[in-house]
This record gives sequence, structure tokens and C-alpha cells, in this order.
Amino acid sequence: MAKRAKCIPCMSKDIKQLIRDHYRDPLINEALNFVEECPEPGQISFCTIQKRAPSPYNLFIKECLSRQDLKGKPFGTAGKFMKECSLEWKKKREVLK
Repeated sequence: MAKRAKCIPCMSKDIKQLIRDHYRDPLINEALNFVEECPEPGQISFCTIQKRAPSPYNLFIKECLSRQDLKGKPFGTAGKFMKECSLEWKKKREVLK
């Protein structure tokens, strides 16, 4: 599996200067020194976490458990239903092979 490129948050010089001019706070100025500079003027880049798409197994288990109607059942009974769903998944996988 190929590794994803690391995201590096950045802020352009002009935006950093606007913040410095507006706040004139030594702590903010110090923090801005640690932020990488973006190459384009007026640019800010934030890094976001991208979640993986659910696997076919995850989707199957979600759908199976929703059929079980767990509402009103005592806490701790979901394990039994989870086991039933995983056995259903195994049977389904056997048929597809």
C-alpha cells in the first residue's frame, strides 16, 4: 500500500502579517513563527483527517445489527447478536467463494 503524502499546514506571509497587525500579542507572534509559509499569497492550508470507507464486513454487520432491534434489550446482550451476524457473514462469504 502506498503511503499518503504528509500534509503540512501553512499560512502565507501576508495573512501572518494581518494577524500580527491585528492582535499585536507576543504569544501569537511566537506561534506564527512555527507555522510553515505557503508559496501563494492569501493562502491557508489546514490538514484534515480522512476516514477510511467502511469495509463490506462493516456495512454487513451494521445492517445485520439494525435488523436485530436491540432497543429495549438489556445492556450486554448485543454480543450474542454480533456473534449471529458474524456467523451469517461467514456463511455469505463461503457461498461467494
